[in-house]
Amino acid sequence: MSDVTWILLAATLFAGAASPGPSLALVLRGSLWGGQSAGLVTAIAHGVGVWLYAMAVVLGVASVLIHTGWLMLTVQVMGVVFLCYLGTVMIRGGLAISTLDDQVSEFDDAALPLWRYAKDGFLIVFLNPKILFFFLAVFSQFLTSEQQLSTQLAAATLAGVIDALWYALVAVLVSFGRLSEVLQRYAGPIDVFFGVILWGISLTILLGLVSAFN
Repeated sequence: MSDVTWILLAATLFAGAASPGPSLALVLRGSLWGGQSAGLVTAIAHGVGVWLYAMAVVLGVASVLIHTGWLMLTVQVMGVVFLCYLGTVMIRGGLAISTLDDQVSEFDDAALPLWRYAKDGFLIVFLNPKILFFFLAVFSQFLTSEQQLSTQLAAATLAGVIDALWYALVAVLVSFGRLSEVLQRYAGPIDVFFGVILWGISLTILLGLVSAFN
């Protein structure tokens, strides 16, 4: 591919990574409750998940999942359940903040080990098979069967790197200076807000799955 094509591909991948959604909510929450390190771990794990899906598309593995209806449905349902779980945890954590001393009670996630943030960052991608369709649409515009495998693998790796770097930047910005102070001050309402958003997203997905069978 030419340099211009690589730039266009990178811009397209960045647009996909930067679009608001449950992943952004998860990285923000990790940065607020667990600090910059938790946010960075979430971002890297998220990037790894994106990279795996991009590799699956490049290597043709994605076609197996897409054309296996029950397997795709199983992953989608698991994704809905996982989003509901995250939404519930966020709402409970936000409501648990004391209005008197701004301390988090038993639901405080700051003491969670980093692998828990990594797990959530990876699963929120892995349990969202719609990412496969995104990469199928994007790569079909930039990759061809005539290209070397190394070029296609590089494109998949670029997707994971861009995703991880974007969310790492979000994690750093959230935990930096006055912005961090403001977000920490309103951490409770923000957590509840994102929790409600995740529940809304999960219910929307569930309604879509139900309507597909009607």
